[in-house]
Amino acid sequence: MITRRTTRQIRLGNVKVGGDAPLTVQSMTKTDTRDVQATLLEIWSLEAAGCDIVRCAVPVREAAEKLGEIKRQIRIPLVADIHFNYKLALIALEQGVDGLRLNPGNIGGKQFVQEVVNVAKEKKIPIRIGVNAGSLEKDLLAKYGGPTAEGMVESALRHIRILEDCDYPEMKISLKASDPRMMIEAYRKLADQVDYPFHLGVTEAGTPGVGTIKSAVGLGALLSEGIGDTIRVSLSADPTEEVRVGIDILKSLGLRKGGLTFVSCPSCGRADVDLVKLAKEVEDEFRGLNEEIHIAVMGCVPEGQSVVTRQGPKPIETVSETDEVLTHAGEYRKVEWASTHAFDGELVEVQPTGFVPVRLTENHPVWAFPRPMRLKAGRERRPHVQAVLTAGAEPRWVPAGQLRAGWVLAYPVLQEKEDRATLAAEGFGEIPVDDDFMTLAGYYLSEGTISGTAGKPHQQFFCFHEEQREYVERLQGILAGLGLTSQVRRRRDTAEVIAHSLALGRLLESLFGHGATEKRMPDWMERLPHHKQRALVKALWEGDGYLGRVRGHWRATYCTSSHALAIQVHQLLLRLGVPAFLHHRDQRARQRNWVVSVTGQAGLTRLAEILQLGALRGCRDGGRGQVVLTDTTLYVGVRSVRRVPWTGHVHNLEVEGVHSFALPGAMLHNCEVNGPGEARAADIGVAGGRGIGLIFRNGEVVRKVPEKDIVKAMREEVDRFIAERKAAQAAAPVND
Repeated sequence: MITRRTTRQIRLGNVKVGGDAPLTVQSMTKTDTRDVQATLLEIWSLEAAGCDIVRCAVPVREAAEKLGEIKRQIRIPLVADIHFNYKLALIALEQGVDGLRLNPGNIGGKQFVQEVVNVAKEKKIPIRIGVNAGSLEKDLLAKYGGPTAEGMVESALRHIRILEDCDYPEMKISLKASDPRMMIEAYRKLADQVDYPFHLGVTEAGTPGVGTIKSAVGLGALLSEGIGDTIRVSLSADPTEEVRVGIDILKSLGLRKGGLTFVSCPSCGRADVDLVKLAKEVEDEFRGLNEEIHIAVMGCVPEGQSVVTRQGPKPIETVSETDEVLTHAGEYRKVEWASTHAFDGELVEVQPTGFVPVRLTENHPVWAFPRPMRLKAGRERRPHVQAVLTAGAEPRWVPAGQLRAGWVLAYPVLQEKEDRATLAAEGFGEIPVDDDFMTLAGYYLSEGTISGTAGKPHQQFFCFHEEQREYVERLQGILAGLGLTSQVRRRRDTAEVIAHSLALGRLLESLFGHGATEKRMPDWMERLPHHKQRALVKALWEGDGYLGRVRGHWRATYCTSSHALAIQVHQLLLRLGVPAFLHHRDQRARQRNWVVSVTGQAGLTRLAEILQLGALRGCRDGGRGQVVLTDTTLYVGVRSVRRVPWTGHVHNLEVEGVHSFALPGAMLHNCEVNGPGEARAADIGVAGGRGIGLIFRNGEVVRKVPEKDIVKAMREEVDRFIAERKAAQAAAPVND
């Protein structure tokens, strides 16, 4: 939210400027004012484009005398631009103009100024003092060694004092320069000295391309600081283009509503649907629209990497409409649409603490919040994540390009719940889903293998260390409870429990998979009550886990070759109140090893309780500042952010309802249809990709059309939207 500078308020006709009045957009005719018909045609075009105030040049008496005829045939306030002749100002006032642009120091002696002020005061007509860096007084140019911001401010104060001496405060001020930096500095300096409303502009801005950039830089900088009450963009082009650019500058800062707001994604060079061409076609189709409506053409996507789906992690390029993905609400939702685009540029690489790096385009929204720096013992330090949360910080959707080291990422804890009392299994009937079954599951996932012939898994092996007799006996007891006998084979410091049961082999393979890299839990196990999941975690740790000291510091780890299982174990710990990290170790000529780790005192203490190990002596909290876990969210600090070049394909997902999807350690928003501040806020929009377009209204997809029909479908939806809104307005009760 931009807090605007407090200024006096003036009125030009029916338009207020300054104070709490909305910012206005002005333009100036480029016709000879003596040609009334040509001038009217230009002003009418400006009105249609959304211009709020128009100015006409008055260089000669004949032009001044035509102002009344022009004024009677237009709907917006008319300002007369006077340079040196006070008599032309008097004629313009008699013709009924709504404002004057003149510098009182340029029109002669004090008596001439007073004469103009007397008439203006009687008619309540404000005067704009317009200082231009290119026409500063000679003494100021000599004093400051050329045009400077200081010289412009001193010139403006001279003219202001003249009107103040005449007891006429109905004025607004402009300080224009072709150099945006000088113009910005001048307005800032004067803002500290007077409370009159400011008319912003970059003079002689140039052609539409260069002029738009210079105006956006100069005006945008000041407007974002709350400086400015009315603006004019000066371009060497049709004046209606000045109005469109001015309105877009205000809209981009959230300072104006009404008319068309158009957004499109600039990040991708060319998609399966040509976004650049499509954006131009849509913008041209609706350029003359005067209804208040927000139209978006989006195609912003992240780089392909693992997405957390109900079936396990999948490379984003393989995720399809049949998949369900984890959302920031802590639940799985269906993917409605997947898109692919070509990309050649820089990606943002974010390194969360304890997770693998995340790469994505700079405008893709990430669920995060900043941590303010503070000075402690002469050094800049960041507060602990918990301290920032306690102070009221909440995650929000932030473009990846805004992230910096020290920010905090938010990652969801699965909220879905389900309980199962029994499990139907061929050869066993109904097996109770109790501590024994969860222990069997944990031992198989960690230490179990199956083998057989002709695709029949009739042998099962569970490998323990020879000193883990308690685990061996526990497993043999569970198998006996299922009516199975087992043997123990001891060799090379191991104790291997062996069972021979085709029914057990098929049950384990169907539930948990086969092979170290392919093992995973059935998704319903992720939703079980906590007491059942504690038994599973205990068995997993007894099989492949570690809790002890590493170089003098307490640490817990669980290692597996299965990425899917690692993500599931990580989620189990989060659900059980154990803040944990997830990363990998790579060793030459060996499979990638995924590691779930716990390092903080609170997490280690909680895990020790689950594992029934008792208190951990000398366990200190060395990393509490970088991680916090609540019932719904894991918060982790960002270690680093860098830019990396990328040429290839990038991908995005449109997700049902919640519009977000998880990567391990980070949450991303649907950039295409529901990106914050972009398509999410749009009334009507299209997301393009793979030769089709999704037409959406208010963030929800309403139509799916071929590429060739996109613009036509957009027009139909816009017409329907406007008609429905007008009908609703007509039906609404009128307040007296």
